[in-house]
Amino acid sequence: MQNAQERKPHLYQQRNMLAGIIHGTFFNMAQAFAEPFALLPLFLSGFISSKLVIGLIVGLMQAATVLPQLLMSRFLRRRPHTARPLMLGGIWTRCGVWGLLGLLALMSSERSVLLLWASIILISLYSFAGGIAVLPYNRIISETILPEKRSSFFGWRLFFGGFMAMMAGFLVKFVLGSDKMLWPKNFGVLFLLSFVTLIIAYTAMSMFKFPSDPPAKSMDATLSLWRECLKTLKTYPVLKKLIIIELLTSKLALFMPFLTLYATQGRHIPLKWVGIFIVCIKLGSMLSNLLWMPVGNKVGTRILIHAGIITAITSIIISIFAQNVFFFSLAFFVTGIASSALMLGYSGYILEIGYAEIRVLLVAINGTMILPLYFMPLFGGLIVDTMGYFWLLVLALFFFSIALLLALTLCEPRKGDKACGPCLINELT
Repeated sequence: MQNAQERKPHLYQQRNMLAGIIHGTFFNMAQAFAEPFALLPLFLSGFISSKLVIGLIVGLMQAATVLPQLLMSRFLRRRPHTARPLMLGGIWTRCGVWGLLGLLALMSSERSVLLLWASIILISLYSFAGGIAVLPYNRIISETILPEKRSSFFGWRLFFGGFMAMMAGFLVKFVLGSDKMLWPKNFGVLFLLSFVTLIIAYTAMSMFKFPSDPPAKSMDATLSLWRECLKTLKTYPVLKKLIIIELLTSKLALFMPFLTLYATQGRHIPLKWVGIFIVCIKLGSMLSNLLWMPVGNKVGTRILIHAGIITAITSIIISIFAQNVFFFSLAFFVTGIASSALMLGYSGYILEIGYAEIRVLLVAINGTMILPLYFMPLFGGLIVDTMGYFWLLVLALFFFSIALLLALTLCEPRKGDKACGPCLINELT
């Protein structure tokens, strides 16, 4: 039996749509100043030359986001009233990380061991706090925004965010190309810019209106967390397939951390062009949303996963043959198109599976099971160190091809496909 909140998500839809789009706009801009797969590897290369170690550090820092999710999902279903304070604590911790790290980078000398360890610890804290905030965030989106509006919600966030990130990309180009700001102070400036932008983003996110607390009726209190997860995976078999596909493709994690290094070190593209590459990836993401949003709203999110994987394969092929700024810019542009489709596809798909009460657990299981994804940069660094950039891209091409074959067999949750597991088709109408 549906409660009143489930039947009337539109009560808060307009407010949360607006707050979420403002948040996404400035969050994407903030990300451009501290891009985990474009700028962080360059920042770390100032300390470390080994691509394997850089990949390991990036992976470890990113992996911290999954650590709290399963326990958080159980806690939230037992105490749903804690969702808002937990989300606020998580996001403002993330904001503070970049302010502190920016100040440390500005005050540090070259190759400071203290700065290296501070970077690892603080960015890991940033990821961990994100793991705390993400479940309340997904809960509020699934409960207050209609499935037919979610692609627009995520898409407009990326569209306006892409525009602002392009502006940030030009600032990145200026900062990294300046002879007056040397490493690590140039990155200190970028981190502080991320901090200031996140203040705006998280102020908007703090305006989210949370629905009245739903009853935690989906959780069997007699089951341990482990048994509950096993039961859920059995009940929703599509989740296992989705996890495999995400491991192979999500965030383009195998090769994306090394594209800027490949361009600047492997193909000797000047460092000043990195900002333009960021502009290209954000432009591709922004413009493609004008297509992905109506497709996701009207057709479904499964097709966005298909389109994202196919487009990613195209970007890998372009990267293999890229020799100059133009083709690398094109590769980054197409990568932006792919990342946007995959982001909208995965974000929307997981929120269309199951009942409202079980989705927090579904998101937590999915987030935890893709833990190996965060070590893809480690694997990619090993390939680069031992075999070179070319074979890294060939391996990425193989992984994405396998993922495409699996994605073509995904069920369609919006049509009530029984292969997706039990759900309420009309729960948000």
